[in-house]
Amino acid sequence: MSTNETTTKDPFAFLSPHEFIVLTTYRKTGDAMPTTVWFAYDQGKIYITTSKNAGKAKRVRNNGRVLMTPSDRVGNLLGEPEVQGQAREVTPDERVHARATLAQKYGEMFERIAGQESSDRTYIIVEPLR
Repeated sequence: MSTNETTTKDPFAFLSPHEFIVLTTYRKTGDAMPTTVWFAYDQGKIYITTSKNAGKAKRVRNNGRVLMTPSDRVGNLLGEPEVQGQAREVTPDERVHARATLAQKYGEMFERIAGQESSDRTYIIVEPLR
């Protein structure tokens, strides 16, 4: 299968080996707001966690259109293409899977950063545009 075929069938697969992405969300004014985040890839979807009050979470609630690009931990892009997606907060039924997917990728480091499950934490799922 060619890279092009893989990308067409699963446009997020190329992100999987990276530790960080720049997630670009959009303000109500349309201004792009890039933020470096940890993420985990599973079955064609991207999972991210953040505080419910974080700007990126508020922007996703308002407008789920996002761009993602692989980066290093400080947001330097790694030369890979940007990929578009549609983001939303996970449902209560999806929350356990989102947390487990991130914990599997980042292990103890995730547990230290994300801490105990709290009502202040939210999980975002990004799915391919249809």
